Amino acid sequence: MELQLQQIRKRAGLSQQQMADALGIKKRTYGSWERQEVSLSLEQAYDCAVILGCSIDAIAGYTPPVSYADPAQEALNGYWQSMNDDGRERLLGIAELAADSGKVRVQKNAGDLRVPAEVGRSA
Repeated sequence: MELQLQQIRKRAGLSQQQMADALGIKKRTYGSWERQEVSLSLEQAYDCAVILGCSIDAIAGYTPPVSYADPAQEALNGYWQSMNDDGRERLLGIAELAADSGKVRVQKNAGDLRVPAEVGRSA
């Protein structure tokens, strides 16, 4: 198991000293956890997770498998995972239109379908 403690801490914008202070331990002790020289207890992992706003699974580097009751939702998730950022942005725009279908109308203009300007998509 490869701990993700350092990566999660850095994403949270905290230093090792800040983590150590929040945990009430020495910086050296905390650093030994990140370097995996010393194992964390379950209670220590929990305390880190609370401070970092994540799960113990995330610290442990475990991503539980996701299962969907609806095959269509599973298919959409598969498409999402395979898309680049541009594709994801486009899919989100389509989803927003579908979710607000009672509020937004797609206008047909000169044989071209477009989203009305008043909807305003963020760039």
